[in-house]
Parts: sequence; C-alpha cells; structure tokens
Amino acid sequence: MAFILGNCYTRQEIHDLTGGGDLQTFLPNSNGKILCACLSQEYGPGIRPVTLVGQGPTVQREAEMFCKQAEAVPVFYKKKANQWEYTGMFLPEKWTEDPGEIDETAESAGRINLTKIIFLRRIDI
Repeated sequence: MAFILGNCYTRQEIHDLTGGGDLQTFLPNSNGKILCACLSQEYGPGIRPVTLVGQGPTVQREAEMFCKQAEAVPVFYKKKANQWEYTGMFLPEKWTEDPGEIDETAESAGRINLTKIIFLRRIDI
C-alpha cells in the first residue's frame, strides 16, 4: 500500500508500512537507513520543509544518517495526537549548523537547543 498525499496515519501504521524503526523517534530507521520522517513543526504552502534537529546522541546520529542518505523518504507532519499527515517524498537537500541561522530559525519556531537544520526537497511533484 502506498501512502496517500494529505491522508493521516497513526505511528503504528507508518511503522508497519515503512518497515519498522522506533515508534518514538522523529527519524525511524532500520539497518542504518532512515525509513521516514515524522515531524511536529508546521508545514504548508509558503513554509519551507525542514527538519529541526535538537540535542542528544540518538537525535544526532539519526540526523547524520539522514544527511548522508541518497534515498527519499516519506515525510509526515503531526496534525494532532497520533495523527500524522503524509506530505510526500523528500530528500535532504542541504543542512546547516551555522549558529546565526539556527538561532533565527529556533526563535521563529519557538524551539531551543537546536543543533542543525536539514532543508528538505520534495521529489514527487
């Protein structure tokens, strides 16, 4: 079964359809491969799709894995509790660890402790 653009899925459904990974992480992975991205920040027309990377060894490891991956993944944005909207297939296009850019993005997103921003490119348009 393929994901349908705009439809919402539970984390269990995403897990089952992508082939596994941790249900709690934002970048579920298996065998060194990111399977999808489950993101909580806002996404929509005029908002550039990004992954905001926080702190912690697991988060850092998954972000590095994603940046090195050449295969697109399905991306989901949280709409409400356990409802994740499928928004398409994306690749990491570029990323930054520039403190100025991170501070500006963190402030506008209401986030703290960001370490990296991964800019995504949709490939299934």
